[in-house]
Amino acid sequence: MLNELYHLSIALERVGIAPSDWHKDLKPLPNVSVKKLCYRILINPDESISGIEPMKKELVVCLRKWESSLGNSFPGFNIQPLYRIADEDKKKRLKKWRDGKEPVDRTLLKEWCAEEKTKNWDAKSDKKMDKCLGTIPRELQEKCADIPNDFSALKDLFERITKLGNGRSAEFYQSLDAYLWRSLEKDEHDPSLLSVLIHEGSPNKRPENDRGSVSVFLDVPDWKEYPVAHEKTINYINECLLKSGNTTKTKTGYEKEDAFGLDSDGDEDRLPEVRLTYIGRVILRAMNSESSCQYRYGTVDAASFRIGADSRMRVKGALEWLSDNKREGETWGRADRKELIFAYPAVIPKTTLKLAACFGARKTDDTEARFENYAKDVVDCLQGMAPSLKDIELRVFSLRKMDNTSAKTKVVFHRNYSAQRFADAAKEWRQGCANIPTIRITSWGDEKGKTFVADPATPFPLQIAECLNLVWKMEGSVKRDKKTVKKGNSTPYPFQAIPKTAGIELMLDESAAQRQVPHLLTLALQNGKGLFFSLGNSLHRDEVIKLDGFNKHKQLMPAILGLLLWKIGIGKESYMSNSPYLVGRMLKIADELHAVYCKEVRKNNLPPQLLGNALMVAALDSPVQALAQLALRITPYLGWARTNTTESVGLSRYFLKEFGLIEIKLRDAILPDRLNDAARAQLLLGYISGNTQTDEPTNNS
Repeated sequence: MLNELYHLSIALERVGIAPSDWHKDLKPLPNVSVKKLCYRILINPDESISGIEPMKKELVVCLRKWESSLGNSFPGFNIQPLYRIADEDKKKRLKKWRDGKEPVDRTLLKEWCAEEKTKNWDAKSDKKMDKCLGTIPRELQEKCADIPNDFSALKDLFERITKLGNGRSAEFYQSLDAYLWRSLEKDEHDPSLLSVLIHEGSPNKRPENDRGSVSVFLDVPDWKEYPVAHEKTINYINECLLKSGNTTKTKTGYEKEDAFGLDSDGDEDRLPEVRLTYIGRVILRAMNSESSCQYRYGTVDAASFRIGADSRMRVKGALEWLSDNKREGETWGRADRKELIFAYPAVIPKTTLKLAACFGARKTDDTEARFENYAKDVVDCLQGMAPSLKDIELRVFSLRKMDNTSAKTKVVFHRNYSAQRFADAAKEWRQGCANIPTIRITSWGDEKGKTFVADPATPFPLQIAECLNLVWKMEGSVKRDKKTVKKGNSTPYPFQAIPKTAGIELMLDESAAQRQVPHLLTLALQNGKGLFFSLGNSLHRDEVIKLDGFNKHKQLMPAILGLLLWKIGIGKESYMSNSPYLVGRMLKIADELHAVYCKEVRKNNLPPQLLGNALMVAALDSPVQALAQLALRITPYLGWARTNTTESVGLSRYFLKEFGLIEIKLRDAILPDRLNDAARAQLLLGYISGNTQTDEPTNNS
């Protein structure tokens, strides 16, 4: 990753983009959400607390904290809530108070907190607070000497924190406690402050292992030009830290240059980290001399790959530019719960290029856009960058948090492609996903009671793994008890048969047909046959399907089967005449005939499983046996169709005609005793296929 980021920094420099140069110890505040807020604490001249208020997300992302040692920082840091309550009944009351469903019973709450076991600060938290309110601000104050009047709020904060004296933790705790209880006595208090006062612990965990944390940022109420919680104040602190610099030893010979030919001073310091949205802290490179495998080339730690301060600044700035929230969907996006995908051209364009979104890593407000639209916009933009798309290189890599620890992040995917290959692959992807028969899914629209006919949708590359890793039950629900893989002592991650980036490889790697398709096809049939069975059963009963949640995969999976068949050279022009497809279509017609019969003869009393659907499992195993069973079971329905004179006479005659046409095609065809995966896919597509425009069934005779 370091090589790619260094080259990206050069590309940015060429177009005049200078990423922000943040000091390595000036780190962003934790990400905030509705359930995880960051609170601004205002310190009075007498060191008391005059206010505690949650900060808006827009402000939090502009702020940083100086963290010279892990977990100890200023003016932002984490504190433990003052009290811990683990009783389930009490937690239910707390939730009602926090959600505003009931007024806070202050008397009852004080009784709970009066119990000695509820106090949540211990000797460990006292030690941390002594550093965050003593050692750290004192060191930062020395680096920010001669503070100008514009940032007098920062100077005042330093002075007020210094006055707290040796008992910083105890005095700070008392000030917090007094303010929070005073605020709860007000009629219009902020319910979110309960999160600062109370940690809702787990009854199954020991208190010392379940303290909770709250992000806070110190400020003063009487600021003049800029408060401490301001982007310009943070920029000023950054300038002071960069000017202070670090003294490094003088080097001689080859040691003067690092791996990129720049000055190697600072190569033995710990590499900086970048905080990325969704996955948190990422250390650019971690080497551990205690791991024997690091000695394989005779060097370890800094000596194995020299990276000086200048190079570190470049790669850190490049990753921060690449992962900026403003460029989500363009240069990066979320591939999975703890995985980010990065995609960008080696030559930075002047216009917006939603390359990450084209792979499926879209912003939440871009969910309605289709692959075809993104692909066209990206190709049009790339064509305007150079005379030939072959001259433009696209770089794609993926970072995954391997477990819940703060630093274990790995590059799990890395490829370089030409823009010409991307343009060709996008066209091939659309053609492959269109390699299916007509399939019409009746779905509910946005207006209540309104329906519309939805066609299968072209999946984004990242949706391939999302679809194929889901295991469907025969009745059409998703199995929730997915396997998990534990990483050390961390929370288990869902087991994935294929990685999220498999779809990108399938799209862009020209050798994917031989390497990937057999495995992907097997997985699609193994995990997804329940989806196709339930989809066909619903289609043939004329049911309306709501394409939300997991059901959205019913619109994607047909296109994925068509794509996989197309990748191995099986087009619909040929497979729609093959015996497996015709068997699937015959079972579809059997379903529809059975449904019409039940509606007319049995007064709309349809069984849970129609005739053809009940034979699908047998058909995937042995189509010969499935057709033999069908011939026995369909006789009464065919007899009814020949003599039917009700309003559905047109439909019954249509089904008789279709059976005849399929029977003629199958008469001379060779039906294998067993089907391979490609044949099974064709059978499933035949089963869910719709009727062509020129062969539409009607209710008229």
